[in-house]
Amino acid sequence: MRGKDYPYNDDFVLPFPQLPVVIQNGVDGTKTGTITALIDTGSDATLVPFSHLQAIKSLVYKEASIRSHWGELRPVKQYLVNVIVGGLTLLGILVVGDEEYDEVILGRDILNKLRFELDGPARVTRLPDQ
Repeated sequence: MRGKDYPYNDDFVLPFPQLPVVIQNGVDGTKTGTITALIDTGSDATLVPFSHLQAIKSLVYKEASIRSHWGELRPVKQYLVNVIVGGLTLLGILVVGDEEYDEVILGRDILNKLRFELDGPARVTRLPDQ
């Protein structure tokens, strides 16, 4: 699998796989700069810090609830955006606006649309040319 390698993030107790992404307002095309997103294969949804959504003037699409891995249920706002990963633009992705944390978390709603390799021993995420 040829492509580009992205090193794991060593800021955590165990290194965390990551990929660079750009979040885009699907209405007017406004984009964030490149943001490092953590890969979480156990997360159903993608979480984006509210500050990034506010910066591109993304509007609330709907309100919903999410359940954490600890079982707590909390209300959230969802936003309809485009997500650009490795040159591939994923249109109309419903992301959760996160007001508590600063990391973008890529969940299975996006990961299931990508072909990538997590090379744990080499501590890189490999994204093939799209």
